[in-house]
Amino acid sequence: MKILKMRPFFLLFLCLACVTLTYSQDDDKEITAEDEVVNDPNESFNIIRVRKHYKLGDGITFMASDGSDMNITQSVQSLFLVNTIDDFETMNSQFRIRRARLKISGDLMDSKIYYRIRLNFASDYQSTTTGNRSFNPVMQDAYVEYRPAKGHRINFGLRADYIDSRETRIEGEVLGFIERSEVSSAFDAIFDYGLRYQGQFWLFKGQLFKPYLSITTGDGNSSLSKNYGGFKYGARLDYLPFGAFKKLGEFYMEDLYREPRPKLVIGAVYSYNDGATSAKGTNGGRYQYGDVNQNISLPDYKKYGVDYMFKYRGFYSLGSYFATSSNVPTNIAGEFSLSGAFTPYTGLTQEQITDKVNSQLNLGSGFNLQAGYLLPSNWAFGLRYTKLYQDDISANFATNDENYSFVTTKYLSGHDFKIQGEIGKSNIQGSTNDYLYGQIMVTIQL
Repeated sequence: MKILKMRPFFLLFLCLACVTLTYSQDDDKEITAEDEVVNDPNESFNIIRVRKHYKLGDGITFMASDGSDMNITQSVQSLFLVNTIDDFETMNSQFRIRRARLKISGDLMDSKIYYRIRLNFASDYQSTTTGNRSFNPVMQDAYVEYRPAKGHRINFGLRADYIDSRETRIEGEVLGFIERSEVSSAFDAIFDYGLRYQGQFWLFKGQLFKPYLSITTGDGNSSLSKNYGGFKYGARLDYLPFGAFKKLGEFYMEDLYREPRPKLVIGAVYSYNDGATSAKGTNGGRYQYGDVNQNISLPDYKKYGVDYMFKYRGFYSLGSYFATSSNVPTNIAGEFSLSGAFTPYTGLTQEQITDKVNSQLNLGSGFNLQAGYLLPSNWAFGLRYTKLYQDDISANFATNDENYSFVTTKYLSGHDFKIQGEIGKSNIQGSTNDYLYGQIMVTIQL
């Protein structure tokens, strides 16, 4: 990070930003293009296949003679950011690798079994605390999935959850904006370890229902070290009144394939974390409480919301509303440190204890609205507005409680090669100044 005092440089960047295929968790991805197969010398089995007309994002696929295959892909996102919080008196600049991922996935047993491992070498999923706890800062996905019938899937392991906002169902490489909204940042746990089910049911006149169920640790990546508290139970129900989107369009933002007919998905989400030990479920074990006998006693954390996505002829709109609440046991009498030492809440009333526990949870609500349009020239433009409402007693997740942003994207090869420029403004609570920023990101997938 370095400090700049060059206001013209920042203004020039804003002007440039104004003019300037990975699918969500592989939920529905299928390879349909023709492949070219290279055989080994004795022709006993096929060892590798490459698409006849390779394009960015295809990766390399190894295939056994029984039809089982393994695909390897990689992606990188390079980001440049400048911002100011004092009306251009000083400016910060930052260069970073936003994501650098390697993904290995494949099918076994006539595609009944699917597996996926994904590593992010630019990962920042590290505990912000000290102590003996630790979790893997690189691994994001590691799960096995059973597909008993078309449209029905059961998976077990570590992956992004179904019960977060619709933005989280969209991979970082295919976002219409450079980052997800502040609503996602405030309430989405994203990665967790557990058991999940995804279904698909067609109704009359082409309508589609998609139920999702999950039982996870509620601790995020730290669950790979230990499961703190109880389990997290969640459900999502998506309704597509006009049928499925073209080319899996519900799993990315811009309408790249320009839906010839209106497409809409509406979803409702609910989750219940039985014994939460972190602010929103991403750093399990951070906060632990006990009764007078030092037996573990933890608050419950609930989240519910609705979201939608609409696409038609190059236009898209996406929105979500989420809210959280908690239930604090009346027998909590103290708190455990990360080293295991117990500190009683001596002299505190029950109301004060409840407030102290709630002050370490993300409690409140928020909504996000955004829309964009893709020109035939593959230039896209989008606008976003996000608003957060933090409860009086809550962890601090809404420092920037009102956010505006504008993005423009040039798609050079779909989501596999694109350049994005974004400018935005956020209100800073308790300050007369706003947070202003501009950023450019290049995405490439091989």
